[in-house]
Amino acid sequence: MEQKINFKKIIDDNLELAVSIQNEIFPDEDGRENFIECVEHNPYRKELDFYIAYDGDLPIGVTGVYSYHEYPDDAWLGWFGILPNLRCKGYGNKVLDMTIDMARDKGYKNLRLYSDESFVDAHRLYKSKGMIQEIYDNPDDKDPYEPEGLKTYIFSISLNDEKVKLWNNKTLGLKEQGMKER
Repeated sequence: MEQKINFKKIIDDNLELAVSIQNEIFPDEDGRENFIECVEHNPYRKELDFYIAYDGDLPIGVTGVYSYHEYPDDAWLGWFGILPNLRCKGYGNKVLDMTIDMARDKGYKNLRLYSDESFVDAHRLYKSKGMIQEIYDNPDDKDPYEPEGLKTYIFSISLNDEKVKLWNNKTLGLKEQGMKER
Protein backbone atom coordinates (compact mmCIF):
# COMPACT_ATOMS: atom_id res chain seq x y z
CA MET A 1 0.00 0.00 0.00
CA GLU A 2 1.39 3.40 -0.99
CA GLN A 3 2.06 5.83 1.81
CA LYS A 4 0.56 9.31 1.46
CA ILE A 5 2.61 11.19 4.04
CA ASN A 6 1.71 14.75 4.88
CA PHE A 7 2.43 17.14 7.73
CA LYS A 8 0.07 19.39 9.67
CA LYS A 9 1.64 22.15 11.72
CA ILE A 10 0.95 21.89 15.44
CA ILE A 11 -1.37 24.70 16.49
CA ASP A 12 -3.79 25.18 19.36
CA ASP A 13 -6.45 23.09 17.58
CA ASN A 14 -4.33 19.91 17.39
CA LEU A 15 -2.03 20.46 20.37
CA GLU A 16 -3.61 17.74 22.54
CA LEU A 17 -3.29 15.17 19.75
CA ALA A 18 0.37 16.15 19.29
CA VAL A 19 1.01 15.81 23.03
CA SER A 20 -0.62 12.37 23.15
CA ILE A 21 1.47 11.19 20.17
CA GLN A 22 4.64 12.62 21.69
CA ASN A 23 3.92 11.02 25.06
CA GLU A 24 3.46 7.63 23.39
CA ILE A 25 6.72 7.98 21.46
CA PHE A 26 8.69 9.45 24.38
CA PRO A 27 6.89 8.19 27.52
CA ASP A 28 9.58 9.53 29.86
CA GLU A 29 9.36 13.09 28.53
CA ASP A 30 6.68 15.72 28.99
CA GLY A 31 6.23 17.20 25.55
CA ARG A 32 3.38 19.50 26.42
CA GLU A 33 5.63 22.43 27.35
CA ASN A 34 7.76 22.00 24.25
CA PHE A 35 4.74 21.93 21.97
CA ILE A 36 3.23 24.94 23.72
CA GLU A 37 6.49 26.78 22.96
CA CYS A 38 6.00 25.73 19.35
CA VAL A 39 2.51 27.19 19.19
CA GLU A 40 3.44 30.36 21.09
CA HIS A 41 6.90 30.74 19.45
CA ASN A 42 9.86 30.95 21.77
CA PRO A 43 11.66 34.32 21.42
CA TYR A 44 15.05 32.61 21.89
CA ARG A 45 14.61 30.55 18.76
CA LYS A 46 14.79 31.88 15.22
CA GLU A 47 12.28 29.27 14.13
CA LEU A 48 10.30 26.67 16.01
CA ASP A 49 7.84 24.61 13.96
CA PHE A 50 6.54 21.18 14.90
CA TYR A 51 4.24 18.95 12.88
CA ILE A 52 2.04 15.92 13.22
CA ALA A 53 2.93 13.43 10.47
CA TYR A 54 0.03 11.60 8.83
CA ASP A 55 -0.39 8.78 6.37
CA GLY A 56 -3.57 10.01 4.74
CA ASP A 57 -5.78 10.73 7.78
CA LEU A 58 -3.89 8.41 10.15
CA PRO A 59 -1.57 10.19 12.62
CA ILE A 60 1.74 8.32 12.54
CA GLY A 61 4.19 10.52 14.45
CA VAL A 62 5.70 13.94 15.01
CA THR A 63 8.60 15.90 13.59
CA GLY A 64 9.87 19.42 13.70
CA VAL A 65 12.49 21.92 12.69
CA TYR A 66 13.85 24.65 14.88
CA SER A 67 16.86 26.94 14.85
CA TYR A 68 18.81 29.19 17.15
CA HIS A 69 19.43 32.88 16.43
CA GLU A 70 23.14 32.42 17.13
CA TYR A 71 23.46 29.56 14.60
CA PRO A 72 21.36 30.72 11.62
CA ASP A 73 22.75 28.15 9.16
CA ASP A 74 21.69 25.15 11.25
CA ALA A 75 18.24 23.62 11.38
CA TRP A 76 17.63 21.20 14.24
CA LEU A 77 15.38 18.16 14.08
CA GLY A 78 13.05 18.21 17.05
CA TRP A 79 10.70 15.66 18.58
CA PHE A 80 11.08 13.33 15.63
CA GLY A 81 9.41 9.97 16.16
CA ILE A 82 6.94 7.42 14.86
CA LEU A 83 4.26 5.80 17.02
CA PRO A 84 5.54 2.48 18.40
CA ASN A 85 2.85 0.36 16.74
CA LEU A 86 3.71 1.84 13.31
CA ARG A 87 7.48 1.42 13.37
CA CYS A 88 9.36 -0.79 10.91
CA LYS A 89 6.90 0.09 8.12
CA GLY A 90 9.08 2.72 6.38
CA TYR A 91 7.44 5.71 8.04
CA GLY A 92 10.51 6.89 9.92
CA ASN A 93 12.57 6.83 6.74
CA LYS A 94 9.96 8.78 4.76
CA VAL A 95 9.19 11.33 7.48
CA LEU A 96 12.90 11.98 8.06
CA ASP A 97 13.48 12.43 4.30
CA MET A 98 10.60 14.91 4.13
CA THR A 99 11.90 16.81 7.17
CA ILE A 100 15.40 16.98 5.66
CA ASP A 101 13.88 18.34 2.43
CA MET A 102 11.86 20.88 4.43
CA ALA A 103 15.00 22.17 6.17
CA ARG A 104 16.84 22.35 2.82
CA ASP A 105 13.91 24.23 1.22
CA LYS A 106 14.03 26.76 4.07
CA GLY A 107 17.63 27.55 3.12
CA TYR A 108 19.50 25.92 5.99
CA LYS A 109 23.01 24.60 5.32
CA ASN A 110 22.94 21.78 7.89
CA LEU A 111 20.40 19.67 9.72
CA ARG A 112 21.41 18.57 13.20
CA LEU A 113 19.83 16.78 16.12
CA TYR A 114 20.85 15.71 19.56
CA SER A 115 19.93 12.42 21.14
CA ASP A 116 21.03 10.37 24.09
CA GLU A 117 22.59 6.95 23.75
CA SER A 118 19.37 5.07 24.52
CA PHE A 119 17.79 5.63 21.07
CA VAL A 120 19.88 3.03 19.21
CA ASP A 121 17.30 2.27 16.49
CA ALA A 122 16.90 5.97 15.68
CA HIS A 123 20.68 6.34 15.54
CA ARG A 124 20.83 3.61 12.89
CA LEU A 125 18.27 5.53 10.82
CA TYR A 126 20.21 8.80 11.14
CA LYS A 127 23.45 7.11 10.09
CA SER A 128 21.69 5.46 7.12
CA LYS A 129 20.90 8.99 5.88
CA GLY A 130 24.58 9.92 6.01
CA MET A 131 24.41 11.81 9.27
CA ILE A 132 27.70 12.13 11.11
CA GLN A 133 27.68 11.32 14.83
CA GLU A 134 29.80 13.06 17.46
CA ILE A 135 29.73 13.00 21.25
CA TYR A 136 28.38 16.14 22.91
CA ASP A 137 30.14 16.60 26.22
CA ASN A 138 30.20 20.35 26.82
CA PRO A 139 30.87 20.50 30.60
CA ASP A 140 29.11 23.89 30.90
CA ASP A 141 25.93 22.61 29.25
CA LYS A 142 25.12 19.40 31.13
CA ASP A 143 21.45 18.82 31.95
CA PRO A 144 21.60 18.40 35.75
CA TYR A 145 18.60 16.04 35.65
CA GLU A 146 20.08 13.56 33.15
CA PRO A 147 21.47 10.36 34.67
CA GLU A 148 25.19 10.52 35.38
CA GLY A 149 27.24 9.01 32.57
CA LEU A 150 24.46 9.12 29.95
CA LYS A 151 26.07 10.02 26.64
CA THR A 152 24.57 12.68 24.39
CA TYR A 153 25.26 12.68 20.67
CA ILE A 154 24.96 15.29 17.95
CA PHE A 155 24.10 14.01 14.48
CA SER A 156 24.69 16.33 11.52
CA ILE A 157 24.18 16.29 7.77
CA SER A 158 24.94 18.89 5.12
CA LEU A 159 21.94 20.13 3.16
CA ASN A 160 24.06 21.36 0.26
CA ASP A 161 27.21 20.28 -1.57
CA GLU A 162 29.54 21.41 1.22
CA LYS A 163 31.01 19.01 3.76
CA VAL A 164 29.21 19.25 7.10
CA LYS A 165 31.17 20.98 9.84
CA LEU A 166 31.10 19.21 13.19
CA TRP A 167 29.32 20.87 16.10
CA ASN A 168 32.44 20.70 18.32
CA ASN A 169 30.61 21.17 21.65
CA LYS A 170 29.15 24.62 20.98
CA THR A 171 26.52 25.36 23.62
CA LEU A 172 23.03 24.02 22.95
CA GLY A 173 21.25 25.16 26.12
CA LEU A 174 20.61 21.64 27.46
CA LYS A 175 21.31 22.77 31.02
CA GLU A 176 18.69 25.56 30.83
CA GLN A 177 16.22 23.32 29.02
CA GLY A 178 16.56 20.57 31.64
CA MET A 179 16.04 23.02 34.47
CA LYS A 180 13.02 24.58 32.75
CA GLU A 181 11.41 21.18 32.14
CA ARG A 182 11.66 20.14 35.78
